[in-house]
Amino acid sequence: MKPRRILTGQETSEMLTEAVSQNALAVLNVHEDGQWKTFKSRFLERDPNRRFIVLDYQETHGTKPPDLIVGQYVGLSFRYRSRKVMFATVVEARGRYMLDGKNSVTAIRYRWPESMTELQRRAYYRTEVPDGVRVLANVWPGGIDARNDAQNDSLSIITGQAQDLSCGGTLVRINQLDAPPWQDNQTLGVELHLPDGQPPLLVDAYYRGTRHDSDNQMCAAVQFVGLELSLQGRGILQRLARCVQKFHRTALSNNLKDGRARFKG
Repeated sequence: MKPRRILTGQETSEMLTEAVSQNALAVLNVHEDGQWKTFKSRFLERDPNRRFIVLDYQETHGTKPPDLIVGQYVGLSFRYRSRKVMFATVVEARGRYMLDGKNSVTAIRYRWPESMTELQRRAYYRTEVPDGVRVLANVWPGGIDARNDAQNDSLSIITGQAQDLSCGGTLVRINQLDAPPWQDNQTLGVELHLPDGQPPLLVDAYYRGTRHDSDNQMCAAVQFVGLELSLQGRGILQRLARCVQKFHRTALSNNLKDGRARFKG
């Protein structure tokens, strides 16, 4: 089965219907003032004929969702069985949604998706970069939009190599001893040189802190964000999924070879 697939209109309707019936949790991303903001909402309603969906718009664990305005683009993803589904949508209206005859919640009506992308959840499992493969990485604060400024100030760019990879993020072994001067959840720009013969890919990401790898080298964890919002982003997801799948197959092959080498008949 392919790690990435564009869903048919019928599949889209069926998945959204099930999401509403289960009040499924969705993760939404919005780009504001050069920064990414993420919040969570639950499905409340869908209407394939009038082509809209409704999700609640409430404070979660003490965190208020970002202010959204009509016409604003939003990226949305949710889990469907063993898969992750994502799409881009647009805010159509803000208001109250009646849960029953007496109770209501603040909610937002979004445009029905033009298309939805399905990714196998294994594409989001971190897969180690195989021995002998180098995935060079450059990371800087401010996201893709700040790339030119970062290039004019080389000290703000941290270089390194990806130690693992998934469609959701990567762990970069950085070429310095000290942790980067970034804040948790800060928006970063990431350039990755994948071994697929194509130009380096550029993605926005959240900074998720540092840790040491098995060799006690300093590593920075980053989580990709916003790829569901554009055709280019979905193309990047396809490249990432193919690369992760290739790394996984290489790891399985190497494990099989190691097992044969240890076995003596």
